[in-house]
Amino acid sequence: MLVAALLFAVGVWEGWRYRAAVLIASSMLVSIGWLGLWAFVWTHLDAEKILLLFAYLTAHQAGYLVGAYLGADFGEDS
Repeated sequence: MLVAALLFAVGVWEGWRYRAAVLIASSMLVSIGWLGLWAFVWTHLDAEKILLLFAYLTAHQAGYLVGAYLGADFGEDS
């Protein structure tokens, strides 16, 4: 849960400050880091670990969407 909350917070910051290209790059870094963790620490790959990766990526991308919404300039409609 702490990792998902941290990824959500990083996603909010990225959404507020940057465009989607940064989100794609950081999502790739999360996936590569998870793959490295799987290769060097865990002994086998199962459905639980794959769902955990998807949960982390979902939290990260949901944070990006919240940050992009909060950082959007809507302007005045008069």
